[in-house]
Amino acid sequence: MWDVLLDAFLDTIKLSWILLVFYILIELVEQKIAVKMNSKLKSNYAVAVGAGFGIVPQCGFSVLASDLYSRRQITLGALLAVFIATSDEALPILFSHINEQGVWLKLLALILSKFVLALIVGYAVDLTVRLARKKQSSIQADTVESTEEHIHEDHDHIDEEEHSHDHSHEDNHEDEEVDIHKGCCGHHIDDKKESNVKKYLVHPLLHTLKILAYIFIINIVMGIIVYYVGEERLAEFMSKSGVLQPILVTLVGLIPNCASSVIITELFLGGAISFGSCLGGLIVNAGLGIAFLFKANKHIKENFAIVCGLFVFAVVVAIAFHYIIPQF
Repeated sequence: MWDVLLDAFLDTIKLSWILLVFYILIELVEQKIAVKMNSKLKSNYAVAVGAGFGIVPQCGFSVLASDLYSRRQITLGALLAVFIATSDEALPILFSHINEQGVWLKLLALILSKFVLALIVGYAVDLTVRLARKKQSSIQADTVESTEEHIHEDHDHIDEEEHSHDHSHEDNHEDEEVDIHKGCCGHHIDDKKESNVKKYLVHPLLHTLKILAYIFIINIVMGIIVYYVGEERLAEFMSKSGVLQPILVTLVGLIPNCASSVIITELFLGGAISFGSCLGGLIVNAGLGIAFLFKANKHIKENFAIVCGLFVFAVVVAIAFHYIIPQF
């Protein structure tokens, strides 16, 4: 048992300097581009921008996307593109193992898969929404022409009330400042009062220690399981779990915490789960974005519909890739 603890500790320590350097670089990148993302996500290229920014390992882009969507400043497709592209802690962990055989290929496959899927879903959803609204507008126009005058007036009155409600909803959010880096580090990206030492060293160090703690716990748990169960039995169990594995891993990915992405990535690197299962779990793992969506967007049914749709899509992708690429 002591050997298990020692191996878990040594394996964790090996990653420490790599993760620290990576998170310092991420902090430097975030300071330059995260605030600019606010305006870029409102452009006509919002879906592509959302997919691109979502790939960058960070804590707050999905939170920012949820806030902008709650104000109706970005489309549903752009929101989903950010969610699907976001991988939370997966990329830093994969980068920390980049010297191991085949890891660079896994990293490249994960990035490309999530980016392409984000683009496809984002543009497909926006196109569907536009067509549905166009059809609805056409039906409403025909209905208005065939109704009596008092019905027409009542309809206009209702529309004015709804518009007023939506406008009021946007106004209530207009002056709010969303914390686009509210997550593991808990600080504002654009906080001018913070010193460079705190921004570029303290926060990355704290973030690194937190992730290392998760990895250490996972290494201990996996080590104990392997110690008592045996590697052959464990591999046999995971390989025979079939269609249940992608579903279970995707459910774990819904947990709004960086620990879930750490668990999924570590299991993938250890060969315990397939690429498809890992991909499905990371598609729904949008950091704190989903949790913040329920806080910012008052349309609860809409929020559940978004999460359920995202989950179903992730499960379908996970199962498909699970059988297409069983061993990777």
